[in-house]
Amino acid sequence: MEEMKFAIKKLPARTVVGIARRTSNAEAAGVIPGCWQEFFTTNAVAKIPHRAVPPVMYAVYSDYEKDWTRPYSYLLGCGVTKAGKVPEGMEARHIPAQTYAIFRAKGKMPDEIVGVWANIWASNLPRTYTYDFELYDQRFTRPLNKEAEIYVAIEPKDDMVPI
Repeated sequence: MEEMKFAIKKLPARTVVGIARRTSNAEAAGVIPGCWQEFFTTNAVAKIPHRAVPPVMYAVYSDYEKDWTRPYSYLLGCGVTKAGKVPEGMEARHIPAQTYAIFRAKGKMPDEIVGVWANIWASNLPRTYTYDFELYDQRFTRPLNKEAEIYVAIEPKDDMVPI
């Protein structure tokens, strides 16, 4: 595994509303792109009330059956200031305050996202398997040099040093 650089940071709680699917890494290549397609073809962004400013999209991984090799829930949505009434066909995820290892994916998407995840799966990070997420902000909308961040919930260790 190529060594990856990451930051460690404790983040406050946040809420995301969007379209959810249950999947596993064995099925994700079909399920996740379909979720993205539905999100954009149904104009889901416009249906989500109380969107946070600046607007940010999240892909949230939660409800892990055990670890990255087993089924989990995937939600593609927007950060909100409050969940309120969740639109029909959507769900809310309330992500608690946690400590994260933060990785940057930069370049050809979604290939770079998949590559970073592959390195995370092969790592020895002390993952909690609670709520992980990808953050897509204005850097992801660039025509070239797209960027996104991957936040992996971890149990912080005193001797943990970002690489």
